[in-house]
Amino acid sequence: MIYVESMKHAQRAVGSAAICVIAAEGLALAGKTVLRSAQPKAAFAQAAELLLGRAPIASGIHATAIVAPLAHLAPEAGIGPYAVIGEDAHVGAGTQIGAHSVIGAGCWIGENCRIHPRVTLYGGVRLGNRVEIHSGAVIGRTVSAMRWVKESTGNSPGGDRGDWR
Repeated sequence: MIYVESMKHAQRAVGSAAICVIAAEGLALAGKTVLRSAQPKAAFAQAAELLLGRAPIASGIHATAIVAPLAHLAPEAGIGPYAVIGEDAHVGAGTQIGAHSVIGAGCWIGENCRIHPRVTLYGGVRLGNRVEIHSGAVIGRTVSAMRWVKESTGNSPGGDRGDWR
């Protein structure tokens, strides 16, 4: 299966080995089974996902994963290599957590979620069902306000020095 969005590529599609073509309205493709779509590329992506499925992120609990004693994991959850699951975290059925991800204490993750490798959820984050988070995401961090305060200490040759408060 292939897709064609414009007449520019129609001739290549006709000459290809593909039996089925997803094409925009008005494109004639002799000798091919044509599925019409206003957005051929998006339709192709959806069809490919249905036909090929998605590669699993994790299945079972990897031997190198660190799971806190009070974490609640559904039996069908998958935890990848070197992932860390914090105290009182909840991981729903069918959820997959990728390698090197960190799920903070008290997090709640629903069912059939896909947490790709190297994701960080800070403590207390709540996710619903069928949520997908891609690699490198950091969710839930709050930075406390800090201000620079000048204090006279008399200890430094330059006089005043700053201090964090």
